[in-house]
Amino acid sequence: MRAVPVKNVYYMLTYAYEMLKSKEYERLNREDFESIYDLLATLLLCGTNDLIKRGFLKSYIAQTDELTAVKGRINIGGSIRKLSFQNAKAVCDFDEFNADIYFNQIIKATFIYLKRRPVKTAIKRDISKVLLYFNEIGIVEISAIKWDALVFNRNNAHYDTLLYFCRLICEEAIANQEKGKKNFIIIEDRLLPKLFEKFIYAFYKKELPDCRVLSQRKIDWKTDIFDMLPEMNADTIIVNGNHRLIIDTKYYSKTSQIHPFSNNRTIISSNLYQIFAYVKNEAANSQGTVISGMLLYPKVDEEMKNKPYNMDGNNVFVRTVDLNRDFQSIRQELVEIYTCTAYLKENAI
Repeated sequence: MRAVPVKNVYYMLTYAYEMLKSKEYERLNREDFESIYDLLATLLLCGTNDLIKRGFLKSYIAQTDELTAVKGRINIGGSIRKLSFQNAKAVCDFDEFNADIYFNQIIKATFIYLKRRPVKTAIKRDISKVLLYFNEIGIVEISAIKWDALVFNRNNAHYDTLLYFCRLICEEAIANQEKGKKNFIIIEDRLLPKLFEKFIYAFYKKELPDCRVLSQRKIDWKTDIFDMLPEMNADTIIVNGNHRLIIDTKYYSKTSQIHPFSNNRTIISSNLYQIFAYVKNEAANSQGTVISGMLLYPKVDEEMKNKPYNMDGNNVFVRTVDLNRDFQSIRQELVEIYTCTAYLKENAI
């Protein structure tokens, strides 16, 4: 996969994450990043500075300490073992409201890791300044973080994007440790596929204000028996009047496959079967609506701009977008891709 310019990664992140539209991140529009890791470190710094201004999330933390004044509940067993009563003290169990919570520990651990990595010296200086605010916060082992167990709600939602950046960096750290690598090498394989999906949804949601744009919408199977059938969740659906375009994004090192016998280049079979299933089941459940489908890839080794395949009355498109161009060209190309499908809807059977 050809590397996507770091500036374009930033623009994609800006579309995908509402948080990056805040004033704290405005200066990044004028910066050029040498690597995606400088970008992620800078994004984490910006978000953390904003977090410091609004105040760290706090919670009641269970504490046990030997004190001269009773606080909370006296721990009789602990006091006897330490001979605390003889010294006019007592071991107490109490809850303390502070910022030494799991979310803040993860952010601190990520910054400490970044200080040891090949990011710009200026970024390392900024990290050192930010870490001063974490003096009272503990640290968690990166390898012990249970990412999928993190729960976000209305009170801590502002941590969601920050911890997403932390997860990318920390998972890279673990992979490098396992493979004995000294530099960031595989983070793009984790970041870009999911980011491409979120970016396409967020892009069309913003750039097509007259349409209804849906993300991860469930498509029901048109069948009487549902046992063991997998769920169908469309990455993006664009609704324009009685026309629906189902977009399934794919991010591969190759956008086509070689047939083992004929050596002909063909669309990746599983991708085509998947979008076909989405389109036909959505069409069966939506009588009177024109349903089209699209496989959308980043351009890698070839451009895909073929005529739509009319499959039993529904158009299926296969398209690529070149993420290595300037972002204004990317924007124009994505708008044209949708415009083409919207125009052809009138010719659908």
